[in-house]
Amino acid sequence: MERLTISENRRYFVKETGEPFVWIADTVWTMPQRMKWDDIEYLMKKRKSQGFTVLQIVALDPEQDVEMRNPAGIAALEDGDLTRPREQYFAYLDWILDRAEDYGFYVLLLPVWGQLVVGDNWMGGTFPKTVTEENAYGYGQWIGARYKNRENVVWCLGGDRQPIHKGVDYRNVWRRLAEGLARGILGRELAYDQEPEIWRKLLITYHACHEMETGECSSMSYWTDQEQWIQFIMLQSGHGSTPKNYQLVEKEYRREEKGQGRTMPVWDGEPAYEKMPTSFPVFTEFHGSWMVRKRAYWALLAGAFGHTYGHCSVWCSISEKERNEMMRDTWWEALDAEGAGQIRYLRDFMEAVPLWDCVPAQELICQEEDGEMDAHIQAAIQTNGEFLCAYLPSGGSCRIRIGSMREKAADGKTLYGFWFNPRDGKCYDAQMQETDRPFLCKAEEGAFCKTDQTEAGVSRLEVEEHMFCSPEQGTEKDWVLLLYGKEVSGPIASGVYGEALETGEIKKVFEW
Repeated sequence: MERLTISENRRYFVKETGEPFVWIADTVWTMPQRMKWDDIEYLMKKRKSQGFTVLQIVALDPEQDVEMRNPAGIAALEDGDLTRPREQYFAYLDWILDRAEDYGFYVLLLPVWGQLVVGDNWMGGTFPKTVTEENAYGYGQWIGARYKNRENVVWCLGGDRQPIHKGVDYRNVWRRLAEGLARGILGRELAYDQEPEIWRKLLITYHACHEMETGECSSMSYWTDQEQWIQFIMLQSGHGSTPKNYQLVEKEYRREEKGQGRTMPVWDGEPAYEKMPTSFPVFTEFHGSWMVRKRAYWALLAGAFGHTYGHCSVWCSISEKERNEMMRDTWWEALDAEGAGQIRYLRDFMEAVPLWDCVPAQELICQEEDGEMDAHIQAAIQTNGEFLCAYLPSGGSCRIRIGSMREKAADGKTLYGFWFNPRDGKCYDAQMQETDRPFLCKAEEGAFCKTDQTEAGVSRLEVEEHMFCSPEQGTEKDWVLLLYGKEVSGPIASGVYGEALETGEIKKVFEW
């Protein structure tokens, strides 16, 4: 596999050849502890066929088992001592990374989960603090050296915790872990706040939690640009219904132009999971595939380089015996959830349209929002003005300023459009007929200009607006408008990403 690097404009990932990388991840955090080898094979085959390209995995995750035992019953650490990792445990993680590479997956690898640093979980339990300022460097060096030659590994510190947790500052723990990784991988003693060009050779982010009290949920919520080890930004928009991840993404996307820090790639690395309850502790409603699609398309058109999917039962590998009021599916049943199946259409979309060369373009949406989040239209436009994309989460009408695009059109007047359905991956015309032929948007047809707002020296085309109406509208009837300045046909092709699999026989989830 080709190593990933960050693009020259610091917006997205590219392979060594310079080809933009399509980041579509699944959160399988507890895989090394909870899943037997043949079930891992099945999951990877399934996720590959669905279009996923990245797996987010934790090396040491105590949330389901504080001893962090693998399926053979081998604890990760000798007597819980971070300085004494067990070879047999990490040999299984080696195998997982091998198989991920064989299937073409990159792995976002967390050396430790945040609980091991702060000593508590979200259910009120308290535990010894396994990772400290004294031992973090040594462990970072050890695991970095172990995986330094892995071309498919990208690194992530944190683990669902802010670096300042319940009033205690743990930033030096995470800094020492990052410095240890640098020593193990690059063979260099790097201070966390120095030699930025060398830190760029490592790809490290920080996984924060969604802090309910403040709404903070970014890698950079409690860090500054002094932290040279942080190279890209992860958001946890969280599992509630109200976070507006398009605002969260765009805030980080525009951080340099607003004087808030350097430009870094940003993505929503833990959005609302499919089948996660919308409220706690009373479980009355659960997120469905519509929430999955909204968070994905909103984020991508707001400037995210990719997206992460999650399912309430998959992240922790829920077994048949562990079904409960919150986690109602087993992990293998959840692999076939509707939102997971629609990821392949997201992959088709990302492969087909020039998102890498687009910028957020809310200024082109004319109508004012009424405060209803499910009516929020998110738009992006290609930097050369030859392609525009808008996501309508509930369908309906959308008035867009298209004058500047028409000036760039091949004939100076005609735009070519499609309605892409993210629920089935097909393109339609306004009459809801599947098509690979675009509808035409010609000068003067359905367009109007607010002449009273046109100032001297401003051309009519610059303020020309056009009304677009999707084939249908309503709850869960989301659509993506694609506009081109030249004629194209069938812009979204259905890709084949792996062998299609039916639900197989699953052996066991290990509950020590």
